[in-house]
Amino acid sequence: MAITVRDIAVDDLPALMPLWEEIQAENAGIDVSVLLGRIEMAESQNIRLLAAFEGDQAVGITMVAMADVGTWAELPAVQLSGLHVLSKARRRGVAKALLNAALVCADNWGCTNLVVTVPPASREANRFFARLGFAPIATKRIVDTAALRRMISDEPKGLTAARLRRRLRETGLS
Repeated sequence: MAITVRDIAVDDLPALMPLWEEIQAENAGIDVSVLLGRIEMAESQNIRLLAAFEGDQAVGITMVAMADVGTWAELPAVQLSGLHVLSKARRRGVAKALLNAALVCADNWGCTNLVVTVPPASREANRFFARLGFAPIATKRIVDTAALRRMISDEPKGLTAARLRRRLRETGLS
C-alpha cells in the first residue's frame, strides 16, 4: 500500500494513538496533551506536524520547523524533530516519505539545509541518517536550571533557594 504524508489535524488523534503509545513507551511520562499542544502549535506558518499514513493508519510522525542553525552567521534550515516510525512499519520507506515532505517545506521556506534531532542512544536512527549523508554538527546537552544554579552558584544554598521562591512568587508561578 502507498504511503502518503500530510499535516496532522486534531481529527487524526485516534489514528495516531498506536504511534503515540510507542513514543510514550520510549519517553515515559509524556501525556497525549503534549501531542495536542504540538498539533495546535503546528498552525503556525513555520511549523508543521506531519504524519505518514498507510491507508488510514498513521505509521510515522515528525515535527518540521524553520530554524537558524548558524552560530555566528545566519544559516536557515528545516529542523526535523521527533521523527518516529511505528516499529511494525519500519524499512518500508516511511521515514523517507517524511523526509521528502520536509524537503518540500525546505523548498517552500527557501532553506538549503535540513537538520534532524536524533537521540544519541538510538543507534539505528543515527546510522539511518548517516547513510543519507547527515553529518553531526553539534552535541546538545540539557540541564534543569535549578540544578545548574546549585552547581555554579557562589551563594550559600539557602539564599539561592530563597531567591528562587521569591522569583516564583513575583511571577505568579507558585
